[in-house]
Amino acid sequence: MSDRVPLTVADLQELLSYIPADNRETWVAVAMGVKSEFGEAGFDDWLTWSKNDKSFDAAAAKSVWKSCRKGGSGAGRLINLAKASGWAPRREPMTAEEKRRLNAEAEARRVVRQAEIEADEQKHAAMREAVAAACQLIWDKHCKPTGSSAYLARKGVQGFGIGFFDYTVVLSIDDARLRCDVWAGSEVKAFFNNLPKPRPDSSSFLMFKPGAIAVPLRDAAGKLWSLQAINEQGTKLFPKYGRKSGCFHLIAGEATDVLGIAEGYATAASVHMATCLDLPLGMGKTPSWPVAVAIDSGNLLPVARAMRELNPDVSIYLAADDDPTVKGNPGRAKAEAAALAIDGVAVFPIIPGEPA
Repeated sequence: MSDRVPLTVADLQELLSYIPADNRETWVAVAMGVKSEFGEAGFDDWLTWSKNDKSFDAAAAKSVWKSCRKGGSGAGRLINLAKASGWAPRREPMTAEEKRRLNAEAEARRVVRQAEIEADEQKHAAMREAVAAACQLIWDKHCKPTGSSAYLARKGVQGFGIGFFDYTVVLSIDDARLRCDVWAGSEVKAFFNNLPKPRPDSSSFLMFKPGAIAVPLRDAAGKLWSLQAINEQGTKLFPKYGRKSGCFHLIAGEATDVLGIAEGYATAASVHMATCLDLPLGMGKTPSWPVAVAIDSGNLLPVARAMRELNPDVSIYLAADDDPTVKGNPGRAKAEAAALAIDGVAVFPIIPGEPA
């Protein structure tokens, strides 16, 4: 005989009732634990528990649940969270037959969950490729090499290898049908007229309006995987399923012994322009730095590693945001960590205007 501690689906509602739902970190951790242990069979109980928070948002909940794709800590994290709030497992004697049954149930759940993970990963990979192909089509057919952008004008930077739009382009994504479509000009109105109302969860889109810019995101081999859309107001958006990790946009420069990496396009362009300085007595200009746009602080390390592998002998400077008012100051922390990992230098330039 042994104490009965194993968790079953029938126990889930009681267990969750002990865990507060008003902390986002806990909320996400519980989603990962429930989905890891019970798969889709645990969604309804998790959703019901989530509604205990007054800021509950159904769309956000579905999005978080979908984002929990791989296996997590399972029931262990759930049990620890519940115990911290007073829950105690039943201490009933467990026969050998009960133990075999519970183990069999747990193994069956594991097999189902593994199948869900594999199917989800296959779908994600297929959609990532479909988005990449659609972004390449937009880049080749609809992006202009020059144009006007209120965002760039406000930042005081030029366009270096980015795309401009003088008519509306929409990238539509339907993960139920595993496909992406591109609509341009007069086709856009027809797309929105035919869009089901309410819009199904499987459907999303990214719109580029006149005056917007597109920052291409490529991997180290040069393949274009995604486009960052920046509208005239400076709002930055990405297509669902678009790959970002390790991808970057490289602003070409003349210097061969130094390379910059920056979080956002405006900061990268500012660094590139600032390093091209007039020399005295008509001696020309200093060679401008090539600068890789990492898009955000979380991508600094993957991009820094890719840049170091491509450029083993150059000096690499990581230009990042330094904002002590933000919890953990992620710009500084991640830039310093990336610099340490690749033997680079973290710098924190002061750029006039809005955050990059």
